[in-house]
Amino acid sequence: MTLALKLTHDEPRLVYLALVYHLGRPGSELDAATRLPVERGLRQVKLGLGSDLDSEAAVIELDEWQYARLRSAMKGCLTELRVYHMREGAPSTVERWTETAESLFPAIRRDPELALDLAESMIMLQRRIERAVARALAEAPASSAAQAEEAPRRRWPFKAKS
Repeated sequence: MTLALKLTHDEPRLVYLALVYHLGRPGSELDAATRLPVERGLRQVKLGLGSDLDSEAAVIELDEWQYARLRSAMKGCLTELRVYHMREGAPSTVERWTETAESLFPAIRRDPELALDLAESMIMLQRRIERAVARALAEAPASSAAQAEEAPRRRWPFKAKS
């Protein structure tokens, strides 16, 4: 399933910052099983979104793997914003994150306290996206739900104690 998310106001910049966080982590675009680069990662989403940062609205399309990675990236970016506030603007350990945050949101350079406001906006955006995805999944055709029920259940990986 592919999701199309419409971002407005400062949301494209928040998502872009989360994508910079994700891509700045070593191995973020590698498949966990094969250790090879993933076919559809978030790099293309970041490149597409980069041209829409100053637009009134932007639309990004994500598959399930990309959506899961974006959620993880947003959570990590929240942590970075909180730490930015506590370190009073000291550089992040994630490559290019601090420079990108300060260029997208220049006010935090003068007042690191504003990073907490950005963190709050990121949480609200994350919740909005989760609600939109939940609605989209609820409206999905019943055939996909039937297929999910037919899928074999995984067994509990641990043995019960006697």
